[in-house]
Amino acid sequence: MNSKLALISIFLLQSLPAIAQEEHDWQSWPLVDHFTVSLNALFPTLDTRVRLDASDGSPGTTIIFEQNLGMSDTETLPALDLGWRFAKKHTLGLSTLRLDRSGSAITTSEIRIGDEVFTVDLPISSFIDMTLIGIEYSYSLVIDERKELALGIGLSIQDISFGLIGNLNAGIVEVGSDVTAPVPTFLIKGGYAFTDKWLGKIGVGFLSFDLALDGDNRLGGDVFNGYVGIQHNTFERVHFGLSYQLFDIQVDWNENGLNSAVKYEYQGPVLSVTAAF
Repeated sequence: MNSKLALISIFLLQSLPAIAQEEHDWQSWPLVDHFTVSLNALFPTLDTRVRLDASDGSPGTTIIFEQNLGMSDTETLPALDLGWRFAKKHTLGLSTLRLDRSGSAITTSEIRIGDEVFTVDLPISSFIDMTLIGIEYSYSLVIDERKELALGIGLSIQDISFGLIGNLNAGIVEVGSDVTAPVPTFLIKGGYAFTDKWLGKIGVGFLSFDLALDGDNRLGGDVFNGYVGIQHNTFERVHFGLSYQLFDIQVDWNENGLNSAVKYEYQGPVLSVTAAF
């Protein structure tokens, strides 16, 4: 018995270095970076819609900012992403995006927003500002030297403000609204290393939600975002990427009996430069 125990002990001791080496091998896989900072340039086509009902409950006009208020339907946007793989199968991410837009036009039809009415042939200026901060956690169900499949959860904190200003004969008419919406999502992400330098990546986030806030206030909506792209590990610590991204969200909220809705979609190519540590 003692000889058998001795043989088992010798085998385990000899195996420990190999096990330890295998445990740390994943850190050198093409799909794996311990910490990343990505600077992105987005070139999206935009579709932005807002509705703000009156205090008596009568429905407001659904305004399409790009069609009704003279806003450009294309933009060039900077964005920042941070990633931290704190263990082989566990990753945290943080992303930020800010979009400030304005426009001016002559109304071709009556616009009802809140308790204000903007008549036909009225010079009108508008703005819509959005700040998006996304936080996500993902767990890799499958990960090896060439492929990865992960599930996760995310929270996109969206601060949205918009306003319209019209110059009536009776004076300036101004109306607007501001909402901060915490939008949760479920995530599915995948990656494949065709070679040590060429990688393919894909991801989808989605959720339909209805949240009770303080009092009788409610917040609900639908969200879908997705991307597909390639990455080239040009240097050991510098990667370049090209992807196509789609983001589609509708947020409805009722605050003190007042119904409002914001729907926006942006889609287009994204160029990325990533520093890996």
